[in-house]
Amino acid sequence: MTIGEKIKARRKELGLTTTQLGEMIGVQNSAITKYERGYVDLKARQIKAIADALQISPVALLPDFDETLSFDELTLVNAYRAADDRARDDALKTLLDHPR
Repeated sequence: MTIGEKIKARRKELGLTTTQLGEMIGVQNSAITKYERGYVDLKARQIKAIADALQISPVALLPDFDETLSFDELTLVNAYRAADDRARDDALKTLLDHPR
């Protein structure tokens, strides 16, 4: 999926119109349509604003992102990545010790 396709899919998932999303990030609905159709190369700040409005990580909009991860799994992955080494070790130990 392209960035634009991901924006559109998540926008629809949240029940937002292009006008509503545009208002949330301070652009016209026509800009959102251009983003979704891939007519505009988005800058990092635009991707961040869109991701924030869509309540997802900016990484989730990237084309090579693993789309099989759920929102909860993505939240866990991001928390793990943000953790220090000790917290990561503790989390892995807890996971490995947990009976299935």
